[in-house]
Amino acid sequence: MLTLSVIIIVVMLVFIFAMKIFQNSIVGYIGEKHTANIIKRVTRGIIYTDVYVNGSYGAQQIDIVAITTKGVLVVEKKTYIGLIVGSASSKQWKVYVNRGRQQYDMKNPHHQNFGHIQALCECCPSMKNKCIDLVVFGNNAKLGDNIPQGTINDADFRKYYKSLPEMLSQRDIENFIDFMNGLQTQKSINKDMHKKKIKSMKGRWD
Repeated sequence: MLTLSVIIIVVMLVFIFAMKIFQNSIVGYIGEKHTANIIKRVTRGIIYTDVYVNGSYGAQQIDIVAITTKGVLVVEKKTYIGLIVGSASSKQWKVYVNRGRQQYDMKNPHHQNFGHIQALCECCPSMKNKCIDLVVFGNNAKLGDNIPQGTINDADFRKYYKSLPEMLSQRDIENFIDFMNGLQTQKSINKDMHKKKIKSMKGRWD
């Protein structure tokens, strides 16, 4: 009986430890899936998640790409909680939590997304001027006054999408779907390249 109790305690401790290690990944995954489902339901478009594309600045990882009649939505999903403060030109944004008693930096997500869009357009030139830069936060984030256009909460997506003009022809949509399907066949290769890129960057920071 004692042995069984010890085993249960050890299993619980391992589970708690694993949850702490992978918490951010789990929260990020759930957040991306939630946003992807909203986009799918509202746009009735073709949705790709966890996309990897190799461009002139190396392999890029994109949270969500949505092929819709109103354009190619290139989505950077953020799961931060608290007040988000930043501007279009700021390299770093601030996240304030616990009523402002704590704060930390985050990279400007639009700058991140610029690289994502650039890589997509390098691989598929016809996407140029057809991609829409969109950053989506969860509903527990409050967006500051100077946050740039194209930054929304999940709850605001329907209103945001409704405001966009129709952009893509049926032929555009079919061509972009063909491109994305082809890109997905190279996912394992590009994902491996992205991992090596991140590892090399960490090596330079250490």
